[in-house]
Amino acid sequence: MSLSWNTINAIAQQYGDSFYLLTPSRFEANYQRFLAAFQSEYQNSRIAYSYKTNYTPLLCQLVQKMGGYAEVVSGMEYDLALRIGVPAERIIFNGPYKQLGDFKRALLSSSIVNLDSSYELTMLTTLAAEHLQQNFKVGIRCNFSIGAEHHSRFGFDVGTASFQTTLQTLRAMPNCRIAGIHCHFLAPERSAAAYASIAEQMIAIASSEFSQENLDFIDIGGGFFSPMRPELQVQFPFDVPSFEEYGHAIASVFARAYPEQNGPELILEPGISIAANTMQFAAKIIDLKPAGDRLIALAAASQYDIKPTLSPRNLPITVYPSVAKNMSTQRQTFDIVGSSCMESDCLYRGYQGELKPGDYVVFDNVGAYTNVLRPPFINPAPPILSYSSKHEIKVIRRRETTDDIFSSYSFTAFEQGVPTA
Repeated sequence: MSLSWNTINAIAQQYGDSFYLLTPSRFEANYQRFLAAFQSEYQNSRIAYSYKTNYTPLLCQLVQKMGGYAEVVSGMEYDLALRIGVPAERIIFNGPYKQLGDFKRALLSSSIVNLDSSYELTMLTTLAAEHLQQNFKVGIRCNFSIGAEHHSRFGFDVGTASFQTTLQTLRAMPNCRIAGIHCHFLAPERSAAAYASIAEQMIAIASSEFSQENLDFIDIGGGFFSPMRPELQVQFPFDVPSFEEYGHAIASVFARAYPEQNGPELILEPGISIAANTMQFAAKIIDLKPAGDRLIALAAASQYDIKPTLSPRNLPITVYPSVAKNMSTQRQTFDIVGSSCMESDCLYRGYQGELKPGDYVVFDNVGAYTNVLRPPFINPAPPILSYSSKHEIKVIRRRETTDDIFSSYSFTAFEQGVPTA
């Protein structure tokens, strides 16, 4: 995708001073490369794309087209998967909070539901008793130590008495089968070796605790790094693994455990790794000014547009200088700040280069947890556009409006006598 100031400015004239640029072909390439890295060593590997990372329907549709599972953690995401045509049996329902209606719908539709807590076991017991003619397949999210500073709060603690009680309860249901086991950890440094250790522990659990189940799948979750430019990579105090390094470390563990390649399906739940570098964010520089010992460049955007998790890292940036005449600048150090009223709203700290009003800055690696976490704070969310090599623009999501944000509020509550406090 070739960009220039003229191209970006022409887009801005029609769609506003800030916008996301999505490259669907890069998402497809990431998906295929990630999957190939695992299938090259363990053929029975599959991707379950993490909707929560970026549930732009176009991306979810691409996953469906490429044969992946939909990994959802809410009724909203489950609805989206069905709406874009994902068969219910290709939906994996995870997460700590499953509302009763969503839980029932997923199980009665033969979706894969991974149990996370004992209240779900209670709901399942009731549901199984009410539908004795239907067979239910569930997974169990397993929790164990991975050497991290804090023990995870998710799943059932393996090796405890309560874990054994859970297994006994499930096995006692005549119409319920444990079909798989699941885990999801943010491994230390997200290293390939750490994920290999998790894979080894999951296989050991499958062998010791579920030998009678003949499991259909072992799902080891996500959290893998994405491809990134060197200037972002060097901000991590450790090496960033490639897809191939992850694939070799994890899939080789499965290949050794199941040398006939006839073991359980290895399910991966990538989100960041295949979505992050598929989106860029463009914003116009509005003004420059001194502020004490700093030089401030005001952008038509907010940190919530590019890093709503408030990461301290600077994302890779490219500046497209305005062609305006009679506006000379010199190389200086700027803090590129956001348009909100928050003192901490900074998009990039310590940018060294030339900037002037009318320039555009384009941030890379904004495809994960941006448009889904971006709050309706002060300004409506910017649009998502795709821009092809043929200079074709498609609106993937239009710019939000005031009506979008306030349509769910009541403007007549006071007149109707509803208490305001």
